[in-house]
Amino acid sequence: MEIKIEHIKQENRFQTIVDGIKGYVEYETYPGGMDLTHTIVPKPIGGRGVAAALVKHTLEYAMQHNLKVRPTCSYVRVYMERHKAEYGQLEDKVETKFQVMEGMSGNACGTKKSKD
Repeated sequence: MEIKIEHIKQENRFQTIVDGIKGYVEYETYPGGMDLTHTIVPKPIGGRGVAAALVKHTLEYAMQHNLKVRPTCSYVRVYMERHKAEYGQLEDKVETKFQVMEGMSGNACGTKKSKD
């Protein structure tokens, strides 16, 4: 399955629509980088590699634009750890604004309902 991803700059997100359902990675910008804050993939389109495709696309964008990445979102953090050889140099190591949650890998990026 090919996943088409578009960059919606005015909303600070990379998004895709699969089976009429929107999935996306949200970010905040800072000088020289992007803080990837949330990866949202609703359950009906989960388990198909949508989140991985979104994060990979976002990291490739950061690499092409010489941007550092703060992986605030726990999914992004785990993805970057698993693909350290490809994306490890992008990580901007700073304290996260979210707490590490016991029994989970990475940091919790909070609970957020989709805006759509």
